[in-house]
Amino acid sequence: MTVIDLVRLLRRNLLLLVICGLVGLGLAAAYIFTRPVQYVAQSTAMVVAGDSASVGGAMSGNTIAQQRASAYSTLIGTAAVDNRVQKTLASEGLSKAADGSLQAHVISGTSFIQITATGSSALNAQSLANAALTALQAEALRMETYSQAQANPKYTQAQLEKLTAIHVLLYQPAGLPATPKQDNVPLYLALGLVAGLVVGGVIAVIRRMFDVKIRSQKDVEELTGRGVMAIIPEDRQLTKQRKSGDLELTGITAEAFRQLRTNLRFINVDHPPKAVVITSANPGEGKSTVCSYLARAVARSGQQTVLVDADMRRPMQHTAFGIDSHVGLSQVLAGDISLEDALSPTDVPGLRVLVAGRIPPNPSELLGSVRMHNLISQLIASGYFVILDAPPLLAVTDAGLLATSTDGVIMVDVVGGTHKEQVTLCTKRLEQVGAVLLGSVLTRAPRKAMGDVLYGYGAGSFGYASYKSYYTDKNGKKKRKKKMSLEEDYFDKIEPAPLDSHPTQDLTPVGPHAPEKSDKGTASSVALTGDGAGGKAADVGGIGSKARGPVASQADSSDLQAVGSEPRPARRAR
Repeated sequence: MTVIDLVRLLRRNLLLLVICGLVGLGLAAAYIFTRPVQYVAQSTAMVVAGDSASVGGAMSGNTIAQQRASAYSTLIGTAAVDNRVQKTLASEGLSKAADGSLQAHVISGTSFIQITATGSSALNAQSLANAALTALQAEALRMETYSQAQANPKYTQAQLEKLTAIHVLLYQPAGLPATPKQDNVPLYLALGLVAGLVVGGVIAVIRRMFDVKIRSQKDVEELTGRGVMAIIPEDRQLTKQRKSGDLELTGITAEAFRQLRTNLRFINVDHPPKAVVITSANPGEGKSTVCSYLARAVARSGQQTVLVDADMRRPMQHTAFGIDSHVGLSQVLAGDISLEDALSPTDVPGLRVLVAGRIPPNPSELLGSVRMHNLISQLIASGYFVILDAPPLLAVTDAGLLATSTDGVIMVDVVGGTHKEQVTLCTKRLEQVGAVLLGSVLTRAPRKAMGDVLYGYGAGSFGYASYKSYYTDKNGKKKRKKKMSLEEDYFDKIEPAPLDSHPTQDLTPVGPHAPEKSDKGTASSVALTGDGAGGKAADVGGIGSKARGPVASQADSSDLQAVGSEPRPARRAR
Protein backbone atom coordinates (compact mmCIF):
# COMPACT_ATOMS: atom_id res chain seq x y z
CA MET A 1 0.00 0.00 0.00
CA THR A 2 1.47 3.32 -1.11
CA VAL A 3 1.13 6.67 0.59
CA ILE A 4 -1.48 7.72 -1.97
CA ASP A 5 -3.48 4.56 -1.28
CA LEU A 6 -3.30 5.26 2.45
CA VAL A 7 -4.47 8.86 1.97
CA ARG A 8 -7.33 7.67 -0.24
CA LEU A 9 -8.24 5.03 2.31
CA LEU A 10 -8.37 7.54 5.15
CA ARG A 11 -10.28 9.98 2.97
CA ARG A 12 -12.81 7.32 2.08
CA ASN A 13 -13.26 6.43 5.77
CA LEU A 14 -13.41 10.03 6.98
CA LEU A 15 -16.70 9.44 8.77
CA LEU A 16 -15.23 6.45 10.63
CA LEU A 17 -12.21 8.53 11.65
CA VAL A 18 -14.44 11.35 12.89
CA ILE A 19 -16.56 8.93 14.91
CA CYS A 20 -13.52 7.22 16.45
CA GLY A 21 -11.94 10.61 17.23
CA LEU A 22 -15.09 11.79 18.97
CA VAL A 23 -15.27 8.55 20.91
CA GLY A 24 -11.65 9.05 22.00
CA LEU A 25 -12.44 12.60 23.11
CA GLY A 26 -15.46 11.35 25.01
CA LEU A 27 -13.51 8.66 26.81
CA ALA A 28 -10.75 11.12 27.73
CA ALA A 29 -13.30 13.60 29.06
CA ALA A 30 -15.07 10.87 31.00
CA TYR A 31 -11.75 9.80 32.51
CA ILE A 32 -10.96 13.36 33.57
CA PHE A 33 -14.29 14.26 35.08
CA THR A 34 -14.90 10.93 36.80
CA ARG A 35 -11.60 10.87 38.67
CA PRO A 36 -11.88 11.54 42.42
CA VAL A 37 -10.83 14.94 43.75
CA GLN A 38 -7.24 14.88 44.94
CA TYR A 39 -5.07 17.29 46.90
CA VAL A 40 -1.31 17.54 46.69
CA ALA A 41 1.07 18.53 49.52
CA GLN A 42 4.85 18.75 49.46
CA SER A 43 7.46 18.54 52.25
CA THR A 44 11.22 18.99 51.93
CA ALA A 45 14.11 17.33 53.70
CA MET A 46 17.80 18.22 53.54
CA VAL A 47 20.74 15.89 53.93
CA VAL A 48 23.82 17.33 55.67
CA ALA A 49 27.19 15.65 56.17
CA GLY A 50 30.23 16.71 58.23
CA ASP A 51 30.82 20.33 59.10
CA SER A 52 31.84 23.52 57.34
CA ALA A 53 34.78 24.43 59.55
CA SER A 54 37.05 24.36 56.49
CA VAL A 55 36.53 24.73 52.74
CA GLY A 56 37.75 21.20 52.09
CA GLY A 57 35.47 19.75 54.72
CA ALA A 58 32.50 21.70 53.37
CA MET A 59 33.11 20.48 49.79
CA SER A 60 33.58 16.90 50.93
CA GLY A 61 30.47 17.03 53.11
CA ASN A 62 28.41 18.51 50.25
CA THR A 63 29.47 15.69 47.94
CA ILE A 64 28.59 13.04 50.49
CA ALA A 65 25.26 14.75 51.26
CA GLN A 66 24.21 14.69 47.59
CA GLN A 67 25.10 11.02 47.35
CA ARG A 68 23.15 10.23 50.48
CA ALA A 69 20.16 12.29 49.26
CA SER A 70 20.01 10.24 46.08
CA ALA A 71 20.07 7.02 48.12
CA TYR A 72 17.55 8.18 50.74
CA SER A 73 15.02 9.33 48.12
CA THR A 74 14.58 5.72 47.04
CA LEU A 75 13.42 4.79 50.54
CA ILE A 76 10.06 6.46 49.90
CA GLY A 77 7.67 3.67 48.97
CA THR A 78 9.58 0.90 50.73
CA ALA A 79 7.90 -1.28 53.33
CA ALA A 80 10.04 0.08 56.19
CA VAL A 81 9.07 3.71 55.49
CA ASP A 82 5.41 2.80 54.85
CA ASN A 83 5.17 1.05 58.22
CA ARG A 84 6.57 4.09 59.99
CA VAL A 85 4.13 6.37 58.10
CA GLN A 86 1.14 4.23 59.05
CA LYS A 87 2.16 4.19 62.72
CA THR A 88 2.58 7.96 62.71
CA LEU A 89 -0.80 8.59 61.08
CA ALA A 90 -2.54 6.08 63.36
CA SER A 91 -1.23 7.89 66.40
CA GLU A 92 -2.69 11.14 65.01
CA GLY A 93 -6.04 9.50 64.24
CA LEU A 94 -5.61 9.91 60.43
CA SER A 95 -5.21 6.32 59.34
CA LYS A 96 -7.16 6.97 56.06
CA ALA A 97 -4.45 9.41 55.00
CA ALA A 98 -2.18 6.40 54.42
CA ASP A 99 -4.37 5.44 51.42
CA GLY A 100 -2.81 8.26 49.42
CA SER A 101 0.31 8.05 47.27
CA LEU A 102 3.89 9.18 47.91
CA GLN A 103 6.68 10.20 45.57
CA ALA A 104 10.15 11.59 46.25
CA HIS A 105 12.87 13.09 44.12
CA VAL A 106 16.14 14.97 44.63
CA ILE A 107 16.32 18.54 43.45
CA SER A 108 19.05 18.57 40.82
CA GLY A 109 22.46 19.76 42.04
CA THR A 110 21.42 19.87 45.68
CA SER A 111 20.95 17.58 48.64
CA PHE A 112 17.28 18.48 49.05
CA ILE A 113 14.71 15.68 48.93
CA GLN A 114 11.22 16.77 47.95
CA ILE A 115 8.35 14.49 49.03
CA THR A 116 4.99 14.79 47.23
CA ALA A 117 1.89 13.33 48.86
CA THR A 118 -1.53 12.96 47.23
CA GLY A 119 -4.65 12.53 49.35
CA SER A 120 -8.40 12.62 49.13
CA SER A 121 -8.55 15.77 51.24
CA ALA A 122 -6.24 18.67 51.98
CA LEU A 123 -5.64 17.46 55.58
CA ASN A 124 -4.88 13.90 54.48
CA ALA A 125 -2.36 15.10 51.90
CA GLN A 126 -0.63 17.41 54.45
CA SER A 127 -0.49 14.72 57.15
CA LEU A 128 0.82 12.08 54.72
CA ALA A 129 3.62 14.36 53.47
CA ASN A 130 4.77 15.27 56.99
CA ALA A 131 4.52 11.66 58.21
CA ALA A 132 6.65 10.55 55.27
CA LEU A 133 9.22 13.22 56.10
CA THR A 134 9.45 12.02 59.70
CA ALA A 135 9.60 8.37 58.64
CA LEU A 136 12.40 9.09 56.14
CA GLN A 137 14.42 10.89 58.81
CA ALA A 138 14.06 7.98 61.26
CA GLU A 139 14.87 5.32 58.64
CA ALA A 140 17.96 7.21 57.45
CA LEU A 141 19.22 7.50 61.02
CA ARG A 142 18.69 3.79 61.56
CA MET A 143 20.74 2.97 58.47
CA GLU A 144 23.58 5.33 59.39
CA THR A 145 23.86 4.01 63.00
CA TYR A 146 22.98 0.41 62.38
CA SER A 147 26.19 -1.07 63.86
CA GLN A 148 26.12 1.17 66.97
CA ALA A 149 22.47 0.41 67.65
CA GLN A 150 23.13 -3.31 67.37
CA ALA A 151 26.04 -3.02 69.84
CA ASN A 152 23.94 -1.11 72.36
CA PRO A 153 20.19 -1.48 71.94
CA LYS A 154 19.50 0.92 74.81
CA TYR A 155 20.64 4.00 72.86
CA THR A 156 17.97 6.62 72.40
CA GLN A 157 17.43 8.54 69.13
CA ALA A 158 19.20 11.58 70.55
CA GLN A 159 22.20 9.45 71.46
CA LEU A 160 22.27 7.84 68.03
CA GLU A 161 22.21 11.23 66.31
CA LYS A 162 25.45 12.11 68.10
CA LEU A 163 27.12 8.98 66.73
CA THR A 164 26.90 10.00 63.02
CA ALA A 165 27.94 13.00 60.99
CA ILE A 166 25.20 12.50 58.34
CA HIS A 167 21.71 13.74 59.17
CA VAL A 168 18.37 14.27 57.45
CA LEU A 169 16.91 17.59 58.52
CA LEU A 170 13.21 18.41 58.40
CA TYR A 171 13.79 21.47 56.25
CA GLN A 172 10.22 22.43 55.30
CA PRO A 173 7.06 20.65 56.49
CA ALA A 174 4.04 20.44 54.18
CA GLY A 175 1.42 23.15 54.23
CA LEU A 176 -2.32 22.73 53.88
CA PRO A 177 -3.20 22.80 50.15
CA ALA A 178 -5.92 25.31 49.30
CA THR A 179 -7.16 23.88 46.00
CA PRO A 180 -7.40 20.35 44.62
CA LYS A 181 -5.05 19.00 41.99
CA GLN A 182 -5.78 20.30 38.48
CA ASP A 183 -5.41 17.75 35.69
CA ASN A 184 -3.93 18.77 32.34
CA VAL A 185 -7.27 18.69 30.51
CA PRO A 186 -5.97 19.73 27.05
CA LEU A 187 -3.29 17.08 27.17
CA TYR A 188 -5.73 14.31 28.09
CA LEU A 189 -8.19 15.41 25.41
CA ALA A 190 -5.45 15.54 22.78
CA LEU A 191 -4.28 12.06 23.73
CA GLY A 192 -7.85 10.77 23.54
CA LEU A 193 -8.34 12.33 20.09
CA VAL A 194 -5.08 10.90 18.74
CA ALA A 195 -5.85 7.48 20.17
CA GLY A 196 -9.31 7.52 18.58
CA LEU A 197 -7.92 8.51 15.18
CA VAL A 198 -5.30 5.78 15.34
CA VAL A 199 -7.92 3.18 16.21
CA GLY A 200 -10.13 4.42 13.37
CA GLY A 201 -7.24 4.22 10.91
CA VAL A 202 -6.41 0.68 12.01
CA ILE A 203 -10.04 -0.37 11.61
CA ALA A 204 -10.16 1.17 8.11
CA VAL A 205 -6.99 -0.64 7.03
CA ILE A 206 -8.17 -3.97 8.44
CA ARG A 207 -11.56 -3.60 6.73
CA ARG A 208 -9.87 -2.87 3.42
CA MET A 209 -7.39 -5.74 3.73
CA PHE A 210 -10.07 -8.27 4.56
CA ASP A 211 -12.62 -6.96 2.05
CA VAL A 212 -13.56 -9.90 -0.20
CA LYS A 213 -15.96 -8.10 -2.54
CA ILE A 214 -15.47 -6.25 -5.80
CA ARG A 215 -15.07 -2.53 -5.16
CA SER A 216 -13.40 -1.10 -8.28
CA GLN A 217 -12.59 -1.90 -11.87
CA LYS A 218 -8.99 -2.48 -10.82
CA ASP A 219 -10.11 -5.45 -8.73
CA VAL A 220 -11.87 -7.01 -11.73
CA GLU A 221 -8.99 -6.36 -14.12
CA GLU A 222 -6.48 -7.98 -11.75
CA LEU A 223 -8.68 -11.05 -11.23
CA THR A 224 -9.77 -11.64 -14.84
CA GLY A 225 -6.95 -10.16 -16.87
CA ARG A 226 -9.57 -8.35 -18.99
CA GLY A 227 -10.81 -4.80 -18.99
CA VAL A 228 -14.05 -3.35 -17.68
CA MET A 229 -16.27 -2.39 -20.61
CA ALA A 230 -18.76 -0.26 -18.71
CA ILE A 231 -19.75 0.82 -15.22
CA ILE A 232 -23.52 1.03 -14.71
CA PRO A 233 -24.40 3.41 -11.85
CA GLU A 234 -27.00 2.51 -9.28
CA ASP A 235 -30.40 3.49 -10.66
CA ARG A 236 -33.74 2.45 -9.22
CA GLN A 237 -35.39 3.13 -12.56
CA LEU A 238 -33.60 0.13 -14.09
CA THR A 239 -35.56 -2.49 -12.17
CA LYS A 240 -38.74 -0.40 -12.06
CA GLN A 241 -38.86 0.20 -15.80
CA ARG A 242 -37.93 -3.35 -16.78
CA LYS A 243 -40.74 -4.82 -14.70
CA SER A 244 -43.22 -2.43 -16.24
CA GLY A 245 -42.04 -3.11 -19.79
CA ASP A 246 -40.73 0.45 -20.30
CA LEU A 247 -37.06 0.50 -21.21
CA GLU A 248 -36.48 4.25 -21.51
CA LEU A 249 -33.37 5.55 -19.76
CA THR A 250 -31.87 9.00 -19.35
CA GLY A 251 -28.82 10.58 -17.81
CA ILE A 252 -25.60 8.89 -16.91
CA THR A 253 -27.21 5.44 -16.82
CA ALA A 254 -28.10 5.67 -20.52
CA GLU A 255 -24.64 7.02 -21.23
CA ALA A 256 -23.08 4.00 -19.50
CA PHE A 257 -24.90 1.63 -21.87
CA ARG A 258 -23.74 3.70 -24.83
CA GLN A 259 -20.21 3.29 -23.53
CA LEU A 260 -20.74 -0.48 -23.34
CA ARG A 261 -21.97 -0.46 -26.95
CA THR A 262 -18.96 1.58 -28.08
CA ASN A 263 -16.43 -0.63 -26.28
CA LEU A 264 -18.07 -3.73 -27.72
CA ARG A 265 -17.90 -2.20 -31.17
CA PHE A 266 -14.18 -1.43 -30.97
CA ILE A 267 -13.07 -4.34 -28.84
CA ASN A 268 -11.39 -5.80 -31.91
CA VAL A 269 -11.76 -3.75 -35.07
CA ASP A 270 -10.36 -6.49 -37.31
CA HIS A 271 -12.64 -9.26 -36.03
CA PRO A 272 -15.46 -7.70 -34.02
CA PRO A 273 -17.70 -10.14 -32.16
CA LYS A 274 -20.95 -11.17 -33.82
CA ALA A 275 -22.49 -13.18 -30.97
CA VAL A 276 -21.87 -12.61 -27.27
CA VAL A 277 -23.08 -14.28 -24.11
CA ILE A 278 -23.88 -12.08 -21.12
CA THR A 279 -23.85 -13.85 -17.79
CA SER A 280 -22.97 -13.30 -14.15
CA ALA A 281 -21.62 -15.24 -11.22
CA ASN A 282 -24.82 -15.27 -9.16
CA PRO A 283 -28.53 -14.67 -9.77
CA GLY A 284 -29.88 -11.16 -9.36
CA GLU A 285 -26.74 -9.31 -10.43
CA GLY A 286 -28.34 -7.51 -13.37
CA LYS A 287 -27.23 -9.55 -16.39
CA SER A 288 -30.75 -9.61 -17.91
CA THR A 289 -31.01 -5.84 -17.46
CA VAL A 290 -27.67 -5.35 -19.19
CA CYS A 291 -28.81 -7.60 -22.05
CA SER A 292 -32.04 -5.72 -22.71
CA TYR A 293 -30.57 -2.23 -22.62
CA LEU A 294 -27.47 -3.24 -24.59
CA ALA A 295 -29.65 -4.80 -27.29
CA ARG A 296 -31.57 -1.55 -27.68
CA ALA A 297 -28.37 0.49 -27.79
CA VAL A 298 -26.80 -1.76 -30.46
CA ALA A 299 -29.99 -1.72 -32.55
CA ARG A 300 -30.09 2.07 -32.39
CA SER A 301 -26.58 2.16 -33.87
CA GLY A 302 -27.97 0.69 -37.11
CA GLN A 303 -27.10 -2.97 -36.56
CA GLN A 304 -29.82 -5.61 -36.90
CA THR A 305 -29.91 -7.26 -33.47
CA VAL A 306 -31.47 -10.35 -31.96
CA LEU A 307 -31.75 -10.74 -28.19
CA VAL A 308 -32.04 -14.41 -27.24
CA ASP A 309 -33.35 -15.23 -23.77
CA ALA A 310 -31.30 -18.37 -23.16
CA ASP A 311 -32.07 -18.40 -19.44
CA MET A 312 -34.62 -21.20 -19.56
CA ARG A 313 -34.73 -21.50 -15.79
CA ARG A 314 -35.66 -17.92 -14.89
CA PRO A 315 -36.48 -16.06 -18.14
CA MET A 316 -36.92 -12.30 -17.86
CA GLN A 317 -36.83 -10.75 -21.32
CA HIS A 318 -40.49 -11.40 -22.11
CA THR A 319 -41.41 -9.31 -19.08
CA ALA A 320 -39.04 -6.51 -20.02
CA PHE A 321 -40.36 -6.20 -23.58
CA GLY A 322 -43.97 -7.18 -22.87
CA ILE A 323 -43.88 -10.23 -25.16
CA ASP A 324 -45.85 -13.44 -24.89
CA SER A 325 -43.56 -16.12 -23.42
CA HIS A 326 -45.44 -19.23 -24.52
CA VAL A 327 -43.57 -19.61 -27.81
CA GLY A 328 -39.84 -19.14 -28.03
CA LEU A 329 -36.41 -20.74 -28.03
CA SER A 330 -37.38 -24.10 -26.57
CA GLN A 331 -39.98 -24.68 -29.30
CA VAL A 332 -37.49 -23.70 -32.02
CA LEU A 333 -34.90 -26.13 -30.73
CA ALA A 334 -37.52 -28.86 -30.45
CA GLY A 335 -38.58 -28.25 -34.07
CA ASP A 336 -42.15 -27.27 -33.19
CA ILE A 337 -41.91 -23.81 -34.76
CA SER A 338 -39.66 -22.03 -37.24
CA LEU A 339 -37.16 -19.45 -36.14
CA GLU A 340 -38.83 -16.72 -38.20
CA ASP A 341 -42.14 -17.28 -36.46
CA ALA A 342 -40.54 -17.29 -33.02
CA LEU A 343 -38.75 -13.94 -33.40
CA SER A 344 -40.76 -11.06 -31.96
CA PRO A 345 -40.32 -7.44 -33.08
CA THR A 346 -39.96 -4.60 -30.60
CA ASP A 347 -40.53 -0.88 -30.57
CA VAL A 348 -36.88 -0.37 -31.58
CA PRO A 349 -36.28 -0.68 -35.34
CA GLY A 350 -33.85 -3.50 -36.05
CA LEU A 351 -34.27 -5.25 -32.69
CA ARG A 352 -36.02 -8.61 -32.43
CA VAL A 353 -36.34 -10.79 -29.35
CA LEU A 354 -36.37 -14.57 -29.08
CA VAL A 355 -37.95 -15.35 -25.72
CA ALA A 356 -37.20 -18.52 -23.77
CA GLY A 357 -40.55 -20.11 -24.48
CA ARG A 358 -41.86 -23.06 -22.53
CA ILE A 359 -39.44 -24.08 -19.79
CA PRO A 360 -38.03 -27.54 -20.65
CA PRO A 361 -36.92 -30.19 -18.16
CA ASN A 362 -33.43 -30.33 -19.69
CA PRO A 363 -32.21 -26.76 -20.38
CA SER A 364 -28.50 -27.66 -20.36
CA GLU A 365 -28.94 -30.35 -23.01
CA LEU A 366 -30.89 -28.00 -25.28
CA LEU A 367 -28.45 -25.10 -24.97
CA GLY A 368 -25.45 -27.36 -25.54
CA SER A 369 -26.95 -29.12 -28.54
CA VAL A 370 -25.93 -28.86 -32.18
CA ARG A 371 -29.29 -27.28 -32.98
CA MET A 372 -28.48 -24.37 -30.65
CA HIS A 373 -25.10 -23.95 -32.29
CA ASN A 374 -26.70 -23.96 -35.74
CA LEU A 375 -29.36 -21.48 -34.63
CA ILE A 376 -26.69 -18.99 -33.53
CA SER A 377 -24.78 -19.51 -36.76
CA GLN A 378 -27.94 -18.97 -38.79
CA LEU A 379 -28.71 -15.71 -37.03
CA ILE A 380 -25.17 -14.48 -37.67
CA ALA A 381 -25.36 -15.51 -41.33
CA SER A 382 -28.62 -13.55 -41.65
CA GLY A 383 -26.81 -10.36 -40.60
CA TYR A 384 -27.88 -10.19 -36.97
CA PHE A 385 -25.79 -9.25 -34.00
CA VAL A 386 -26.74 -11.86 -31.40
CA ILE A 387 -26.92 -11.19 -27.66
CA LEU A 388 -27.65 -14.20 -25.45
CA ASP A 389 -28.98 -13.78 -21.93
CA ALA A 390 -27.43 -16.80 -20.18
CA PRO A 391 -28.01 -18.17 -16.65
CA PRO A 392 -25.49 -17.47 -13.88
CA LEU A 393 -22.20 -19.24 -14.44
CA LEU A 394 -21.72 -20.58 -10.91
CA ALA A 395 -25.28 -21.83 -10.54
CA VAL A 396 -25.53 -23.96 -13.71
CA THR A 397 -23.37 -24.89 -16.70
CA ASP A 398 -25.61 -23.31 -19.36
CA ALA A 399 -23.46 -20.21 -19.83
CA GLY A 400 -20.32 -22.27 -20.40
CA LEU A 401 -22.08 -24.35 -23.04
CA LEU A 402 -23.33 -21.27 -24.87
CA ALA A 403 -19.93 -19.61 -24.69
CA THR A 404 -18.38 -22.29 -26.90
CA SER A 405 -20.79 -21.39 -29.71
CA THR A 406 -20.26 -17.62 -29.59
CA ASP A 407 -17.44 -15.14 -29.95
CA GLY A 408 -17.08 -14.37 -26.27
CA VAL A 409 -18.60 -13.74 -22.87
CA ILE A 410 -19.32 -10.54 -20.98
CA MET A 411 -19.36 -10.99 -17.21
CA VAL A 412 -21.66 -8.84 -15.08
CA ASP A 413 -20.42 -8.11 -11.55
CA VAL A 414 -22.04 -6.09 -8.78
CA VAL A 415 -19.96 -3.44 -7.05
CA GLY A 416 -19.87 -4.38 -3.39
CA GLY A 417 -21.90 -7.54 -4.03
CA THR A 418 -19.89 -10.03 -6.07
CA HIS A 419 -17.07 -11.76 -4.22
CA LYS A 420 -13.56 -11.80 -5.61
CA GLU A 421 -13.37 -15.58 -5.28
CA GLN A 422 -16.51 -15.89 -7.40
CA VAL A 423 -14.99 -13.77 -10.17
CA THR A 424 -11.85 -15.90 -10.11
CA LEU A 425 -13.86 -19.11 -10.25
CA CYS A 426 -15.95 -17.85 -13.19
CA THR A 427 -12.80 -16.96 -15.09
CA LYS A 428 -11.37 -20.43 -14.52
CA ARG A 429 -14.57 -22.11 -15.69
CA LEU A 430 -14.56 -20.11 -18.90
CA GLU A 431 -10.93 -21.02 -19.48
CA GLN A 432 -11.71 -24.68 -18.94
CA VAL A 433 -14.27 -24.75 -21.75
CA GLY A 434 -12.12 -22.63 -24.04
CA ALA A 435 -14.42 -19.59 -23.99
CA VAL A 436 -13.20 -16.05 -24.56
CA LEU A 437 -13.87 -13.50 -21.84
CA LEU A 438 -14.36 -10.22 -23.68
CA GLY A 439 -14.61 -8.10 -20.57
CA SER A 440 -16.74 -7.26 -17.57
CA VAL A 441 -19.56 -4.89 -16.72
CA LEU A 442 -19.87 -3.46 -13.22
CA THR A 443 -23.40 -2.75 -12.05
CA ARG A 444 -24.97 -0.91 -9.11
CA ALA A 445 -21.99 1.40 -8.72
CA PRO A 446 -22.80 4.00 -6.04
CA ARG A 447 -23.22 7.40 -7.64
CA LYS A 448 -21.47 9.15 -4.77
CA ALA A 449 -18.47 6.84 -5.03
CA MET A 450 -17.98 6.55 -8.79
CA GLY A 451 -14.41 7.71 -8.33
CA ASP A 452 -13.78 4.72 -6.07
CA VAL A 453 -15.01 2.34 -8.75
CA LEU A 454 -13.16 4.06 -11.60
CA TYR A 455 -9.83 5.01 -10.05
CA GLY A 456 -9.50 2.94 -6.91
CA TYR A 457 -10.70 2.84 -3.33
CA GLY A 458 -10.94 6.30 -1.77
CA ALA A 459 -10.52 8.27 -5.01
CA GLY A 460 -13.70 10.25 -4.40
CA SER A 461 -17.00 10.86 -6.15
CA PHE A 462 -15.84 12.58 -9.31
CA GLY A 463 -16.34 9.67 -11.71
CA TYR A 464 -19.24 11.08 -13.72
CA ALA A 465 -19.06 14.69 -12.56
CA SER A 466 -18.08 15.76 -16.07
CA TYR A 467 -21.37 14.45 -17.46
CA LYS A 468 -23.43 16.68 -15.19
CA SER A 469 -21.27 19.72 -15.87
CA TYR A 470 -21.44 19.07 -19.62
CA TYR A 471 -25.22 19.21 -19.70
CA THR A 472 -25.61 22.11 -17.27
CA ASP A 473 -24.48 25.71 -17.38
CA LYS A 474 -22.40 27.51 -14.79
CA ASN A 475 -25.53 28.21 -12.72
CA GLY A 476 -26.40 24.51 -12.54
CA LYS A 477 -29.39 24.77 -14.92
CA LYS A 478 -29.91 22.23 -17.67
CA LYS A 479 -28.96 23.39 -21.11
CA ARG A 480 -31.20 20.92 -22.93
CA LYS A 481 -34.93 21.20 -22.49
CA LYS A 482 -35.40 17.55 -23.29
CA LYS A 483 -33.54 14.76 -21.57
CA MET A 484 -31.48 12.53 -23.81
CA SER A 485 -32.74 8.97 -23.55
CA LEU A 486 -31.23 5.69 -24.59
CA GLU A 487 -33.25 5.88 -27.82
CA GLU A 488 -31.54 9.14 -28.85
CA ASP A 489 -27.99 9.74 -30.00
CA TYR A 490 -26.14 13.03 -29.74
CA PHE A 491 -27.32 14.10 -33.20
CA ASP A 492 -30.84 12.90 -33.99
CA LYS A 493 -30.80 13.94 -37.66
CA ILE A 494 -27.64 11.99 -38.52
CA GLU A 495 -28.13 8.31 -39.15
CA PRO A 496 -25.66 6.28 -37.02
CA ALA A 497 -23.16 4.07 -38.78
CA PRO A 498 -23.68 0.30 -38.73
CA LEU A 499 -21.71 -1.72 -36.22
CA ASP A 500 -19.57 -3.29 -38.98
CA SER A 501 -18.92 -0.16 -41.01
CA HIS A 502 -15.42 0.98 -41.96
CA PRO A 503 -14.43 4.24 -43.65
CA THR A 504 -13.13 2.47 -46.76
CA GLN A 505 -16.43 0.68 -47.32
CA ASP A 506 -18.37 3.94 -47.68
CA LEU A 507 -16.22 5.23 -50.56
CA THR A 508 -17.83 4.81 -54.00
CA PRO A 509 -15.59 4.97 -57.10
CA VAL A 510 -16.25 7.97 -59.28
CA GLY A 511 -15.70 7.95 -63.06
CA PRO A 512 -16.43 5.83 -66.07
CA HIS A 513 -15.51 2.64 -64.23
CA ALA A 514 -17.88 3.28 -61.36
CA PRO A 515 -20.27 0.37 -60.78
CA GLU A 516 -23.94 0.80 -61.33
CA LYS A 517 -26.10 1.47 -58.32
CA SER A 518 -27.95 -1.50 -56.97
CA ASP A 519 -31.47 -1.35 -55.66
CA LYS A 520 -30.69 -3.78 -52.90
CA GLY A 521 -29.29 -2.27 -49.73
CA THR A 522 -27.14 -4.42 -47.54
CA ALA A 523 -26.21 -2.06 -44.74
CA SER A 524 -28.87 -3.34 -42.41
CA SER A 525 -28.39 -7.02 -43.08
CA VAL A 526 -24.63 -7.33 -43.30
CA ALA A 527 -22.95 -9.28 -40.54
CA LEU A 528 -20.39 -7.81 -38.17
CA THR A 529 -17.66 -9.35 -40.33
CA GLY A 530 -17.53 -11.21 -43.59
CA ASP A 531 -16.50 -14.45 -42.03
CA GLY A 532 -20.03 -15.90 -41.97
CA ALA A 533 -21.08 -18.54 -39.50
CA GLY A 534 -17.63 -20.05 -39.35
CA GLY A 535 -15.84 -16.85 -38.38
CA LYS A 536 -13.32 -16.50 -35.62
CA ALA A 537 -13.82 -15.11 -32.17
CA ALA A 538 -11.27 -12.56 -31.15
CA ASP A 539 -9.97 -12.06 -27.66
CA VAL A 540 -10.06 -8.68 -25.97
CA GLY A 541 -6.43 -7.98 -26.40
CA GLY A 542 -6.18 -9.72 -29.76
CA ILE A 543 -3.99 -12.43 -28.29
CA GLY A 544 -5.45 -15.12 -30.47
CA SER A 545 -8.62 -16.53 -31.92
CA LYS A 546 -10.49 -19.79 -31.74
CA ALA A 547 -12.43 -21.46 -34.51
CA ARG A 548 -16.06 -22.22 -34.05
CA GLY A 549 -15.31 -25.85 -34.82
CA PRO A 550 -16.70 -28.23 -37.36
CA VAL A 551 -19.98 -28.68 -35.52
CA ALA A 552 -21.98 -26.51 -37.91
CA SER A 553 -20.66 -28.26 -41.00
CA GLN A 554 -21.31 -31.73 -39.64
CA ALA A 555 -24.79 -31.05 -38.26
CA ASP A 556 -27.99 -31.15 -40.21
CA SER A 557 -29.50 -27.66 -40.09
CA SER A 558 -32.27 -28.24 -42.62
CA ASP A 559 -34.94 -27.94 -39.93
CA LEU A 560 -33.90 -24.34 -39.19
CA GLN A 561 -35.47 -22.09 -41.81
CA ALA A 562 -33.88 -18.90 -43.08
CA VAL A 563 -34.66 -15.77 -41.10
CA GLY A 564 -36.56 -13.10 -43.00
CA SER A 565 -36.21 -9.38 -42.70
CA GLU A 566 -39.88 -8.39 -42.49
CA PRO A 567 -40.97 -7.79 -38.88
CA ARG A 568 -44.12 -9.34 -37.55
CA PRO A 569 -46.52 -7.74 -35.07
CA ALA A 570 -45.40 -8.13 -31.48
CA ARG A 571 -47.16 -10.67 -29.31
CA ARG A 572 -48.05 -8.83 -26.15
CA ALA A 573 -48.16 -10.57 -22.81
CA ARG A 574 -51.57 -11.58 -21.64
